[in-house]
Amino acid sequence: MVILLEVVARTGIEPVFRYRLPETNKTKQIQVSATLVDIGVVMTYIMTAMASIHKDPRGKSPYFYAAFTLPDGRRTFRSTKLTDRKRAWEVCLQWERAAVQGRDGNFTEAQARKVLNNILENTGQAPMQSETINDYFNNWLDGKELASKPRTHERYSIVLKKFLASLGQKAQRPLGALTARDLEQFRNQSMDEGKAPNTVGMEIKILRVVLNVARRQGRVTVNCAEAVELPKVVANTHDVFKPEQVRLLLAAANDEWKTAILAGFYLGARLTDVVNLTWENVDLAGGVITYEQRKTGKPVVAPLHPDLKNHLFKLAGDNPRAPLCPTLQKRSVGGRKGLSTTFTLIMRDAGIGQQRVKGKGKEGRAFSKLSYHSLRHTFTSALANANVPAEVRQKLTGHADAAIHQKYTHLEMQPLQAAIDKLPSLSNHKSCWYTRNL
Repeated sequence: MVILLEVVARTGIEPVFRYRLPETNKTKQIQVSATLVDIGVVMTYIMTAMASIHKDPRGKSPYFYAAFTLPDGRRTFRSTKLTDRKRAWEVCLQWERAAVQGRDGNFTEAQARKVLNNILENTGQAPMQSETINDYFNNWLDGKELASKPRTHERYSIVLKKFLASLGQKAQRPLGALTARDLEQFRNQSMDEGKAPNTVGMEIKILRVVLNVARRQGRVTVNCAEAVELPKVVANTHDVFKPEQVRLLLAAANDEWKTAILAGFYLGARLTDVVNLTWENVDLAGGVITYEQRKTGKPVVAPLHPDLKNHLFKLAGDNPRAPLCPTLQKRSVGGRKGLSTTFTLIMRDAGIGQQRVKGKGKEGRAFSKLSYHSLRHTFTSALANANVPAEVRQKLTGHADAAIHQKYTHLEMQPLQAAIDKLPSLSNHKSCWYTRNL
């Protein structure tokens, strides 16, 4: 393709068609007949096959437009976003060179970066950064360590490291080389490993978050993770405990587990939040308990049910920083020796089955319909059965979207206390709620 073309017309002299060959300094001259028709042919060739720059004849744009031929043979006009003729011409030539290489099938990613960097340098701008996929993900993870809780950072770290490992050598390529196909392969690999669809979906969502930051920062033009479909989730729902089952659990549990079970039943709190409660969270005089959910970071303020209040009153000590469940607080929730496993043993001793069902993963991961988390479902269901409004239930469980204030006015606490009072007393076998709803 022609890089430079001149038509010189002199009176009485044959015009000269002179051009420079691509990537060389050699020129050739072709004698052209000085007829009007022949010069018209040459000018048509110039306008339809060569790179050139133009101003908008309508005067609507101050920028120069580059005209060149695309690899598929179509003529295109692109704004250079430049008002300087020399710089606009340099950009036009770089685009033309890239189109020629693309037409010849020789336009590689490295050459594309070279072309773009040449354009940036010729227009007085800094060259593109060549950050690899591996570097970007690890840098993002390092930044997230400062802005998130340790457990959240750990969860992100596991997913991102597994994803980078799935890429192999491609992780050393530029971030822009990442495609939706790469994420689809990672998704399929996780499904083949027998992970639950919900878990795999969460992994893809984490990758979407990471790449969305890259898109906002201008490192990539699109978030390719958004094009990846999430696996279909068939939700497994937890069952609820009946009051007599909770009494059996209390009878089979030691003192600390009694506290944890009562808190789960009367607060609807997650096990992680319960075992990390300290006496600073408990206001026995005011009859309320406040805590921040570890999963969401949202604060919860809940009135104390008389049964839970009486139980805590018997345990209250002088150290406000002491945990309510000191031994349980030192243990992890998950794992073969974790708190969740211990709770299943308490259920066994109480004669309560887990109601395990086969999961939907390739390896058929089992799911327990009854577990400690079922106490949270029991709490919510009991309030719903007692006709407690949804917005009140959301405040008590911490599911509300709006931020929950640490302090409530007396009028705000009244409906919450009334809702808690509707829960059955585990020390009173003739609870009206129990006989009316179960």
